[in-house]
Amino acid sequence: MISDRVRHDLLKKTIIAKVDLMAYLQLRKAKGYMSVAESHYLRDNLFDLCKEYRRHYALLKQTQKSTELAAFTQCLDALSGAAVCLMTGQHDCPLYITVDAEKLERAIITLQRCTHLLSDLRKPAEA
Repeated sequence: MISDRVRHDLLKKTIIAKVDLMAYLQLRKAKGYMSVAESHYLRDNLFDLCKEYRRHYALLKQTQKSTELAAFTQCLDALSGAAVCLMTGQHDCPLYITVDAEKLERAIITLQRCTHLLSDLRKPAEA
């Protein structure tokens, strides 16, 4: 069914985005700053994923349970928040950016919680 494929693709892309955010945050904490190019690249990827969520929202709304739809909506909120966070922090130097690590951590925690929930809801029942 097409809705299952869309759901699977969105979940897979969300997990990849979460891993990318975790790697970015780890580097950000180690260095204290990131290059503008790295931040823009990740931000653009997050916004693209948000666009894909919105494009498929009607299908998800029709085919998913309310708990799954709520988890997808929370993923969208976390991705959007992280992308906006990556837009800030370029104050003194045009080449480097300092983003709010706490906001990124909150987004990652939300993404972890929601992706675990979505993964658990689709596991086949054991006999």
